[in-house]
Amino acid sequence: MSDYTSQIGSVLDKVVAGSKGIMGMIDQMLYKSLVGFLKSDDYEAVATALDQLTKEKKNISIPPIYFVAKAHPNERARAKAAECLKAFGQDQMISELTAGKNVQDATHALINEYGNFKG
Repeated sequence: MSDYTSQIGSVLDKVVAGSKGIMGMIDQMLYKSLVGFLKSDDYEAVATALDQLTKEKKNISIPPIYFVAKAHPNERARAKAAECLKAFGQDQMISELTAGKNVQDATHALINEYGNFKG
């Protein structure tokens, strides 16, 4: 779990940093808090955060959700995240950006594409 926590912390720092200046201060704090729950080993906390991020439909949420889908130590959390990714309607783009890459490189490619508020 500590390796996952360290890696997702790095992902979240980059995604949140990319959102500065675009999101309001309150939105930034709420977003950071929500994605912070993705670090949890409690499935319910992760699932609730995933549901909320999906409900908001902000593409900036794709990289951390992808990372959870591929690397979270809890199998149920990975399955839930994979399900949530489909709600964004970006399956083709995600596949193209991540093809042939390891999880970290794929996540960075997604951050480069979705790491700011495009919609």
